[in-house]
Amino acid sequence: MQHIRLMASILGLLIAANTGDDANKKDLEKFQGNWSLISAERDGKKTPEEEAKKISLTIHGNKFILRKDGVIVSEGTMTVDASKKPKEVTETITAGPNKGKVFSAIYEIDDDQHRVCFAAPGKERPMSFSSSNGQLLQVWRRDKK
Repeated sequence: MQHIRLMASILGLLIAANTGDDANKKDLEKFQGNWSLISAERDGKKTPEEEAKKISLTIHGNKFILRKDGVIVSEGTMTVDASKKPKEVTETITAGPNKGKVFSAIYEIDDDQHRVCFAAPGKERPMSFSSSNGQLLQVWRRDKK
């Protein structure tokens, strides 16, 4: 009887883990493609619209490239956890001035837009979409094909 309970518990854990993996894959798929920065704000200070327009993001698989005026300024990898509330993304920078740093963030995404809020490296992940306490709040729009 204990064997059956143990097997049922293990099966339940595997199903829960697989469901989380499916949600993560679906959200990572939504991130694929080219994005333009709509707005950015840190400590309540908005990035001027003309500066924001210069910034673009390309995501392929779990890798991303950030460009300003078409020049690569940062590259890295990302992992998402769609099971968390709010959903979480962690980015590890592999090239650029922040190489080696890990950024913890939260996100929301739909087909045409995503919003992300980053903590400074080494700080706790944000719990809300706010630009206070050094957090960076960004809104991105998917580029038309």
